[in-house]
Amino acid sequence: MKHRTAIISGKELDVSWTETENTVEATVAGRTYKIEKRRLKPELLWFGGDGISVEISVTPTDTGYDVSIHGNRIPVDFVDSGKKVRRQGPASAGVATVRAPMPGKIVRILRAQGDEVEPNQGIVVMEAMKMQNEIRSPKRGKVAQLSVREGDAVKLGDLIAQVE
Repeated sequence: MKHRTAIISGKELDVSWTETENTVEATVAGRTYKIEKRRLKPELLWFGGDGISVEISVTPTDTGYDVSIHGNRIPVDFVDSGKKVRRQGPASAGVATVRAPMPGKIVRILRAQGDEVEPNQGIVVMEAMKMQNEIRSPKRGKVAQLSVREGDAVKLGDLIAQVE
């Protein structure tokens, strides 16, 4: 069993889990979940159980992951035994991909290719299920690639942008 302390949307939680190729049993803040899982794409997972089915986009960050569920980006960071957020390298290192968290339509471009962005700054606005969702940058950097235009239809997991 693996055990970590996670900071999820700013709240520190104890997380323990075991997993096989097709299942995960996790205890989060004392509550246990047993769910099925499938990897659909490198950064796209499906989880299901107890009548619930959800596709989740998971993007690595410098301190953990950005998890997108139903258009909502949830930062998940991990704490090491010294209670400091784990760092894998400089915050500006590497390219972060921004993918569509669900099927939808791009209704507004907020940042152009080459623009500088801050963490959580909007890149595009996407309409899905009659709601508009701002799709945001996972890190500080420059929009190295913008793969969509206003009016484009996107599928779950489609590349929206890359930030370097």
